[in-house]
Amino acid sequence: MKTAPLVEGLHALAPRFDAFLLDQFGVLHDGTALYPGVVDCLEALKEAGKRVVILSNSGTLRAPNRERLAQLGIPPALYADFVTSGEVARAYLEAAPAELRPAAAGAASLRCLPLGGAAERAILDGLAIAEVARVAEADFLLVASFGQDPPPREAFTKTLEAARRRGLTLVCANPDVKGVSSTGLIHAPGALAGDYEAAGGKVVYIGKPHPLIYRHVLQSLAPLPPGRVLAIGDSLAHDVAGAAGVGLAAALVIEGIHHEELGTCADGEAFASRLAALERHHLARPDYLLQRLAW
Repeated sequence: MKTAPLVEGLHALAPRFDAFLLDQFGVLHDGTALYPGVVDCLEALKEAGKRVVILSNSGTLRAPNRERLAQLGIPPALYADFVTSGEVARAYLEAAPAELRPAAAGAASLRCLPLGGAAERAILDGLAIAEVARVAEADFLLVASFGQDPPPREAFTKTLEAARRRGLTLVCANPDVKGVSSTGLIHAPGALAGDYEAAGGKVVYIGKPHPLIYRHVLQSLAPLPPGRVLAIGDSLAHDVAGAAGVGLAAALVIEGIHHEELGTCADGEAFASRLAALERHHLARPDYLLQRLAW
C-alpha cells in the first residue's frame, strides 16, 4: 500500500474541504509556544472562507483553552469553535447517566472521586454531582487533566484497585495516552484509564478517537456533509483513527507526537517503512501527510 501523499500546505486541500478540525497540542502549539506559521495558516483559512474548529482532547473546559490560545497569539476570531473533551464530558455528566451508578446505589445524587484537581472540579462545578475524597464514598471516578507535570501512574495504583473491586466506572475526559510538552513527551490521562481497563475496570472514554466528541462537532457543522470536513492531528491512534471512525478524511502532522518514531519524509523509503509500521500498530492510515500545519 502506498504512503499517503505529502501535502506542502493546506492551500492544496482547500478546494476539497469546507471545514477543518484542528488538533491543539502538537499541531498548533507545544503547550507553551505556537509552532511557526500557525497564525498565517489560520488567517489564510479564514480568508478562504473555511470553517475552523479546534477539536482537542483537553480535559479542561472551552474557556481556559480559548484563553491559552489568545495568550499564545491565536485570537478567537481565527476559528469558529473550540470543542474540548472536557466540555463534552461535562455535558455527558450533566445527564447523570445511569451507567455511572453502581448497582447497589440508591437514588441519591451521584458522587464522584476526581483523580486530578482543577480540571475535574471545573467539569463538576454546578452539576448535581457531589465530590468525595474516598473510593468507598464514590459512585464513579473522573480523570481529565494532569497538566504539564503529571504525577507518576503508580501513585494511583491503590485507588484504582479499590475502585475496581467496587465495580466503579472511570470517566476519562482525555483519552490521550501521551502528550506533547515543551520538554518532550509526557503521559496523559488515557494512560491511567488504560491501566484501569487492563486490570478489569470499566472506562467511559470521552474524546478522540471515540465517537461522542465527533457527533457533537458534526452536529454543529450540519448540514455540511462529512466528505467536506478534514481532520488534522498528530496522533494516528486518536486523530486519524477517530476521523476514520466517523467517515472523515484525516491529515497526519509528522512533526508531532510521532516525530521521534517517524523522522522526516526526507528519509525516503526508511520513513515510509516506519510510517507503515505505525499504521499497522494503530490500525489507522491518514489520507494526507503534513510536515507541519502550514498554508
